[in-house]
Amino acid sequence: MSFVAPLFLAGLAALALPLWIHLLQRENPIRLPFSSIKFFEKRKQSTMMERRFRYLLLMGLRLALLALAVLAFAKPIWERAPTTATEGFPALHLIAVDTSLSMQYGDRFARAQAAADGIVDSMKPADQAQILTMGPSVSVITERLSDPVELKEAIRSLKPGVSRNSYGDAVEAARSLAPESDTRVELHLLTDAQNSAMPGRFSDLVLPTLTTLDVQDFSGGNDQNWAVESVRGTLRMAGADTPRLEVSVAGFALEAARRTVSLKINDAVVASQTGEVPAMGRASFLFEDFEAPKGFSRAEVVLSPSDDLPADDHRWAALDNSAPAPLLFVTRDRRRRDATYFRAALQASSAAVFDVRSVSPGEAARLSLNDFALVILSDAGGTALESKLADYVEGGGAVVVAVGPEIAGRGKTPVLERRAAPSKLAGPGGYATAGQVDQSHPAFGRVERLRGVKFFRYARLAPEEGDDTPALFADGSPLWLEHEVGDGRVVLLASSLDNVWNDLPVLPLFVPFAAETARYLSGSGDDSRQAVVDQSFELRRRRDEGEAVQVIDPNGDRALTLSESASATDVPLTAAGFYELRSPGRSELIAVNADPRESNLRPIEADTLALWQETGRAEGEIEAEGEETLIQPPPIRLWKWLLFLLAAAVLLESVVANRHLAVRREV
Repeated sequence: MSFVAPLFLAGLAALALPLWIHLLQRENPIRLPFSSIKFFEKRKQSTMMERRFRYLLLMGLRLALLALAVLAFAKPIWERAPTTATEGFPALHLIAVDTSLSMQYGDRFARAQAAADGIVDSMKPADQAQILTMGPSVSVITERLSDPVELKEAIRSLKPGVSRNSYGDAVEAARSLAPESDTRVELHLLTDAQNSAMPGRFSDLVLPTLTTLDVQDFSGGNDQNWAVESVRGTLRMAGADTPRLEVSVAGFALEAARRTVSLKINDAVVASQTGEVPAMGRASFLFEDFEAPKGFSRAEVVLSPSDDLPADDHRWAALDNSAPAPLLFVTRDRRRRDATYFRAALQASSAAVFDVRSVSPGEAARLSLNDFALVILSDAGGTALESKLADYVEGGGAVVVAVGPEIAGRGKTPVLERRAAPSKLAGPGGYATAGQVDQSHPAFGRVERLRGVKFFRYARLAPEEGDDTPALFADGSPLWLEHEVGDGRVVLLASSLDNVWNDLPVLPLFVPFAAETARYLSGSGDDSRQAVVDQSFELRRRRDEGEAVQVIDPNGDRALTLSESASATDVPLTAAGFYELRSPGRSELIAVNADPRESNLRPIEADTLALWQETGRAEGEIEAEGEETLIQPPPIRLWKWLLFLLAAAVLLESVVANRHLAVRREV
């Protein structure tokens, strides 16, 4: 017998407490004065032996209670002797079939299905099996079955998809499906042993006790593949002088090859290029000056000639040639210098296309805010406007509040209601600078940490719980404060957007700052309409209050039911192609592509695979003698039984303790 946590045995020192109570505290502290013994009732007097027996029994129960608790925490286990796998050890076969995109290469999947049938045929009468699929994640297709007919029917129903595989998920599934009894588990991975499916940590591949790994590799020795890896460029075409798309083609082959790349827009070929893709390298193809109709268009990049994995020979992109996204800029400045700076910055940026409308607070209160992708308050507010802004943000809108002298004088910001006190600048320069800036934040990735910006005045904002402050001043106070409200977002900028409180609007970095801020908060970035299979797409910002959003999948079917169309916050993207989002008055496309890592057919290194298989034998298999394999059964966990004994000791101690109190009352 051994202990999992032997240090808890030090708790046995607590056994001295009951001994001290029972052996040293014998005197009865209860003393009742009586004037005469005539007031005592005659009854049978218990003997000293009976009382001592009662006390010793109570002491023994209390000692046992403490000892059982300590032993339970120490977790004793009983190691069993090794036995052969044939001596009463049935096997559970976990047959995991790889259904990821790479299994569409040639006849890999057909050979994997045939191998799965062979495993079922080799099962012994006492064995059971479960059919699993890998990609996406791991799905359990059947319960534990012994009937080969049912198992083979489940195998024949499987088809390869366009998802990505992960061997770490397969091992985790084996851990959850493995029984705690003496049943051996044989994990059969019918796959192409793709290296890209390996997890980041090798520890995620360690097999559980009594589990052996059987990896059947259906890849070839020199499989070759070419794939369209990415499509980048002008996906938002409104306002773009010369639209351009850069296509990256990856070659996973030992020899260079010439390939033709064609660009289709709404199923019509608009351009083609032919070039050489280097061996185990990449080639770029550039398409410029093409046209697309108004609204959303379906662009497809096709690689030819096709190879043995045609699923990755094309890639989709959603081209948006609709009207620029409307932004509402609310300002009290009669000359509207702040709006002019902001509009000029957006017009100078090729990364964002917006239509900025500048109004006064009174005009803004009469508008429908839901018509705008973003609202910017430049030192402005008002009771009527702030009430509408609260509803706008709750419904999924975004608001930027730039604090100036008006808001700082009131002492509280609109919408989010944070305390704002004007700063008192000190120092020889008479200005403050930006301090820590999180450049992983979407708004600050291209602004060089706001280097060189001079803040002559700013407001000291008081953050509260739930606020995010990705940018700070040098003194540690928030420069950018962000908070989610309902389905929307509010951003507080601690200085103004004109050139009075700071010189940010007249610096070159104001262009990327304004563009990235607008793209981030309005959700109008190019990447928002590109997704990978098995991701989820957020619908909250695509829906007004009480509005239903219909989602049509690449097959033309509804991806959501009628009730889900009105209430769902996101939609799972399970197929490659175009998803169409339809709502009253507008429609947009989402291009969904397979994970490009599935196109790399490089197999797992032989040494890594052998080490992985050894993790199972290291825990379950001891040695081989002839044709029989000695198996180390899992240890018996004695601490589980100790918990039941502990519960019984607690109940019994309570009963005996009550009787002990009765004895003391007799005294």
